[in-house]
Amino acid sequence: MRNKKIFHLTVFLVLFIFIGITPLFAGDPARTGTAAGVQVLVPVGARDLAMGGANVANTEGLDAIFWNPGGLSSMKGTASGVFSTMNIFNDIKVNYVAVGVKMGRFGTLGISLKSFSFGDIPMTTIQDPDGASGRTFSPTFVTTGLTYSRRLTDAIQVGITGKVVYESVPRASANAFAVDAGIQYHELGGIPGLSFGLVVKNVGTNMSYSGSGLTTQAVEEGKVAQDFYDRISSSDQLPALIELAVGYKRVVAEDNTVLLGALFQNNNFGNDAYKIGAEYMYKDLIALRGGYLFLNNVQSSDVLYRFTLGLGLHVKLGNTDFSLDYSYRDSQYFDGNNLFSIKVGF
Repeated sequence: MRNKKIFHLTVFLVLFIFIGITPLFAGDPARTGTAAGVQVLVPVGARDLAMGGANVANTEGLDAIFWNPGGLSSMKGTASGVFSTMNIFNDIKVNYVAVGVKMGRFGTLGISLKSFSFGDIPMTTIQDPDGASGRTFSPTFVTTGLTYSRRLTDAIQVGITGKVVYESVPRASANAFAVDAGIQYHELGGIPGLSFGLVVKNVGTNMSYSGSGLTTQAVEEGKVAQDFYDRISSSDQLPALIELAVGYKRVVAEDNTVLLGALFQNNNFGNDAYKIGAEYMYKDLIALRGGYLFLNNVQSSDVLYRFTLGLGLHVKLGNTDFSLDYSYRDSQYFDGNNLFSIKVGF
């Protein structure tokens, strides 16, 4: 009886979230590029990226913090840590670190930090447009998050992440607070291996830059003396999105496991997306992965990222788990992205 009540409550919450939030996600192509804090969209976690980001229904452990916080409660062991790094373009890199701890019946907690490295950028001014002074600067882009996840039943997992998004350049900065919320439902319809996932991401405050870098000297109309004035920057929404996914996992001939995933993504700042992905695991040791992205009403020549590929190695030594994952994301006009992840569990 208790499980039945939880099931009905979960279905109600899913429908409530979907119906209540969908109007906010117009998917209007005219709004593309007007979102702030787009750093939150840069993926981390090589396993799920290698599957094209379509594994929202089955993502687990620390990888789930980014993809679907509901899956964090599937973390194996008592504690785990992960580090990943990816070169996006030229000197721009993104580094990610997260740790998770199981708190018994209370649930599972995770802490994450994602930061960008831009290298040294020449400092230019109106007086020195070519940067002849030799001075450099590097912007700071950081997202920190605290995640809580709990397994309500053997089939239902929920999770929520609160995160702070921070950006700064010399003499100007901006910050915002956002929430991700997700749910996973396994054995959907009583079918073994069939899972459903729903996640709402980056719903939060607007982001606006401020600081002395936006102060200028000017003469107000009707006056003679100059004065200092603050230029008001735009206040823009974060790139919120909602994702609905299904997954199917099946063991074939004991030592072989196949995982399939499909996902629909609705964006509040651009076109809808469809993702598919697959993973083949042999003896819980070696994995092969792949994924593909489709954008609605977008010509193929305008799609920057299309397909992903990846490998995984999982080794267990005593009570310690080691995982090394690699993913490659194709980029149509630039060099492809290489993402490496190392995970250790105890």
